[in-house]
Amino acid sequence: MFIISSDIDKYKEYALPQASGHFVMPDDQTVVSVDKNGKPVSYFADDIWDYNDFFNRTNASKNLYKINFHPDKNNQKLLKELKQRIYFLIWGAKGELLHMEGDTFRTFDQCWHIAKFANAAIRVFKNTDIDSFSLLSNELVFSQILHEAKALSEGTVKIYLQALSVLTQVNSRFPEHSRFTLGLPEGKSLKQIAKKYSASGKGHNPTVIPAIYEQLMGRLMQDVNSAYERLPYLRDVKAYARQYTLTDRLAVNEFNVFECACFMTLSAFTGMRISELTQIDATSYKEIDLDGITLCTLRSWTTKREKLRREDVWACAPICEKALKVLATLNDDYRSIKGDIHRSPRFSFERRFEQGSSINNQVTEAILNRTNLNDLFANYSRHLDITYDPVAMDEVYKLLNPVVPVSYNPIKEKEDGTFYWHFTTHSLRRTFAHFVVGNGLVSLAALKHQFKHISLAMTAIYASHSEVLTLMGIENPASIKKAVEDAEMESHRAYLQDMINNPEQQSGGFMKSFEGDPRVMTEAQFDALVNSTKGANKSVGYGRCFAGEKCKMTHIFEPSSCVGRDCENLNINQAEAKCWQERHKRLCENVQQMKKLGFYNRNTLARELTDIRSAEKVMADHNIVFERFDLGAL
Repeated sequence: MFIISSDIDKYKEYALPQASGHFVMPDDQTVVSVDKNGKPVSYFADDIWDYNDFFNRTNASKNLYKINFHPDKNNQKLLKELKQRIYFLIWGAKGELLHMEGDTFRTFDQCWHIAKFANAAIRVFKNTDIDSFSLLSNELVFSQILHEAKALSEGTVKIYLQALSVLTQVNSRFPEHSRFTLGLPEGKSLKQIAKKYSASGKGHNPTVIPAIYEQLMGRLMQDVNSAYERLPYLRDVKAYARQYTLTDRLAVNEFNVFECACFMTLSAFTGMRISELTQIDATSYKEIDLDGITLCTLRSWTTKREKLRREDVWACAPICEKALKVLATLNDDYRSIKGDIHRSPRFSFERRFEQGSSINNQVTEAILNRTNLNDLFANYSRHLDITYDPVAMDEVYKLLNPVVPVSYNPIKEKEDGTFYWHFTTHSLRRTFAHFVVGNGLVSLAALKHQFKHISLAMTAIYASHSEVLTLMGIENPASIKKAVEDAEMESHRAYLQDMINNPEQQSGGFMKSFEGDPRVMTEAQFDALVNSTKGANKSVGYGRCFAGEKCKMTHIFEPSSCVGRDCENLNINQAEAKCWQERHKRLCENVQQMKKLGFYNRNTLARELTDIRSAEKVMADHNIVFERFDLGAL
């Protein structure tokens, strides 16, 4: 994305307008962009300035490197001055590309956004006599922009104002009478003005609600593991079709599903931005050993708010290693560059028989840049078809997402009138933060490092007892570990004995799916059950999970989510039900205290409401008398 000094020299021979004097303006034949060999690509008079040949080095969408001035939507004289200011913004004061007077350094991406939003802001003057930026210093003139923006969100209005504000920084390149300031009410900041003149708050990308998030994580694990099991056949789609008795088209469709699942897995288990997903490769997964603890990491590059690209590290889950191996293998025989996970082969098909079609020939491969990755996430969301039920889910959704712009709305309607959830990388990023911090897995400081650097705290999710002992600094963990294991085994045996002897006092799906009458088990059968479940059980005091490695949440034991669907791996005994009763009382008191103080933390409230409803289900299952919590009374 960034150019080096030798590249700049190719531009400098065209920098004559700046070198000749402050007030010499570019004319129609002034070169505004060149290719890698220094030959002109775009001229000042062009409606679109194309910088792809020089700047686009990451296979990003070509539109992100084209500045479109939309002459049909603007006052022509005002548009010409906008082009002049963008020209000076890109070139800088001394013919140095992307370097302003003073210390301000901007990437091309920043200049592209400034041009886009400044262009949109001045369209209100298309059919007027406002033909100079100097007139924007007048508060009455500038108010036309503000009133036109009243239908927009706070965030969009603020971006408009910031873009126009940046253009004032090239005033020194214009005569005194052509310079301008923003005609804003005195004493008001850009943020205050944006808030006053916008239709709504700036909002945010939605946080995925727990009921949807749980299903997503399970489906991702299922699809990635399924693809990994078929790894030997993923290099060649025709070989895959023959192996699994599929048509070529159906095989290609399965490859597309695997590809989508793997990229979404990398996003969901790291919280990466979409720009960072475009920078990973087949070698990005690394395992680091730290004092006997194995840390799983992904390496990528970040450019967010950075002057230069910087390599960073993200903590991740082991499933990410499988996802990368699948991505590196998929369709590799058809790639122009072997192992490049961002080159996705595409095919045309010819109809051979009624049930499907065969590959006719290969067409241009798709480059999975930010634009295409967004499309990939949209397609996979439709494939997952995770149902959103407004009756059951609106309550939690509105608590977690009080203001979501229409363009970010994740709830999409299908033809039959039902709804499904649309996932994006930034939505998964917010959910990642909500989950790990809201459930007490990491601190905010650790999350900050995870989103920029490595976060050691994330590995606590996967820590075994021996690793916990190491973290506690115990010098001789072997003997202590043996004592811990013996005590756990005794506790496990007693827990199972209570389940077998008192099945009517249990809830959850484990006993419901138990075959036969557990009370007539022989001692040998009971011992076999103890041994088969000793390494699989996991408890947090509110229930016990017997899924082990088969758990779709991979040891992220979420009692509330599991209770809600009567998970077949979950059991809750009478003692644990009493814990839920105490939890229900405590949570209700917390919410009432929030009301008393006049402070509502919506993220906390949404999470606690989920736990409250789960507690009520458990109490009902165990015939414990309770009063249902009424959110509407708050």
